[in-house]
Amino acid sequence: MKVLVALLLLVPLLRCKAVPLAPFHPLDPRVINCDDPESEEAAAIALNYINAHHPHGYKYALNSIEKIKVLPRRPAGEIFELELDLLETVCHIVNPLPAENCTIRPPTDHVVEGNCDVKLLKLEGNFSVLSIKCYSTPDSAEDITQICPDCPVLALLNDTQVINAVDLALTEYNRGQDSAYVKLLEIGRAQIQHFPDIVSVEFAVVVMNCSAKDAQDHVDDCQLLPKDLAQFGFCNAAVLTKNNITVSCTIYEHQPGVTHHHLIHNHLGRQLVQGFKHHDLRDLHVSVHDTSDSSSAEASVSPPLAIPVVKRAAGAVLDPTIPPLPIGPGPRHPLCPGRIRHFQV
Repeated sequence: MKVLVALLLLVPLLRCKAVPLAPFHPLDPRVINCDDPESEEAAAIALNYINAHHPHGYKYALNSIEKIKVLPRRPAGEIFELELDLLETVCHIVNPLPAENCTIRPPTDHVVEGNCDVKLLKLEGNFSVLSIKCYSTPDSAEDITQICPDCPVLALLNDTQVINAVDLALTEYNRGQDSAYVKLLEIGRAQIQHFPDIVSVEFAVVVMNCSAKDAQDHVDDCQLLPKDLAQFGFCNAAVLTKNNITVSCTIYEHQPGVTHHHLIHNHLGRQLVQGFKHHDLRDLHVSVHDTSDSSSAEASVSPPLAIPVVKRAAGAVLDPTIPPLPIGPGPRHPLCPGRIRHFQV
């Protein structure tokens, strides 16, 4: 009886015809070289975004494009994934000069190198930033001493000597001014040269609404200028002793729409507490949600199939019934990393 029931259940299954599945055709990544014009354009868009949104320190310049991958995106467009190598310039973020016009620090000035993983969307010929993740590190002290034994390395931004040097330099600058009083925004860099001890500092300042002369007696009455008149500046100073100070500051013209809100509201008039020698690009972390209709911003990507290689013994005869393997150049790979624009750190 059980055998009969099993046969009755099996008959309908045997009558069913299998429906073949449609072949899956994965979308392959588009091959592009690190120094292609399209790669350069994507890197420039990313770098402009980094320099416009980095809340501290200095602007960066592109040194090389290390990697690039272009992935198809459903329902439209492409995703560009880049790995960028950057170098710190001498322009602080309050400096209105475009980063491409800023000077790269020489290797003897204890350079800072930045590394960024960037994801961009290219849609209808236009790039937009999806995500940026960066970090930066100073060159090793050992490398500096090898090329320049007498060159000072970066000092801690909150070192007592550094803070004292900035205070003395600001006081010296404001004392000799007939114009507006300036106040410290941020210490950018510091180096201490020993024997004799010379403290070299760089720092950003903001212009207040009182004169330097009035501030001598009524500094607490000095306030920030209105946002539509905000002005910033940058200073370089070298302090040997309390009475041996060299300081120069450049005050920039008002830049419409530029307020450096983060620096003013989080650092103006506050003591540095971090024990760092530079302003790390880790402070910049951007992640923008892709609002495409697709369930995934990136299409499923499979690596290209490798062409199989058939080995045969010497003297063996090929079977004429087996079709020959296709002969061709095989899958292309991008030429990366790209050229180094300045120098290798």
